[in-house]
Amino acid sequence: MEKIFKPSLLIIVAALILGACTTPPYVEPRSGNTAEMVVRMRPALGTLFYLNTYENAESCSGEQSIVSDKNKIIVSKIKVAAEKLTTLRYVEMNNRASCSIRFSFFGKTDHVYVLDTVTTTGHCNVKLWDKTDMKTPLPVSMIYRDSGENTCPYFKQ
Repeated sequence: MEKIFKPSLLIIVAALILGACTTPPYVEPRSGNTAEMVVRMRPALGTLFYLNTYENAESCSGEQSIVSDKNKIIVSKIKVAAEKLTTLRYVEMNNRASCSIRFSFFGKTDHVYVLDTVTTTGHCNVKLWDKTDMKTPLPVSMIYRDSGENTCPYFKQ
């Protein structure tokens, strides 16, 4: 019984912590330069997942929720600010493992981006494409921001 109790207790504690720390929803820019982003999530079966962004993309502060398993949306379309740094964080968790990828990119005005998340056994990945011209999708350069104990190191433009 002890082996069953400990994992169950950990799950309950994690659920309480996550429930107490709700992340505010992402608010799309209402003015200025914007780009469109389509998010296509393919999480591993049975995992919890979310995609967040930050009010301050350089310091990764002011985290905001874009998509999560709470609303069961796997494909979503949003507007993001363009001509400036955007930082995103993709996370998947289950009772055996977790994955977190934090990255930044510079979006261009009126471009269409597609973010694909793909998870295979023991590995998760994100790919970002500029699909403004659907005939010739281009990979987008990303700056990976995870360092050490999953912190967001200072970024200097």
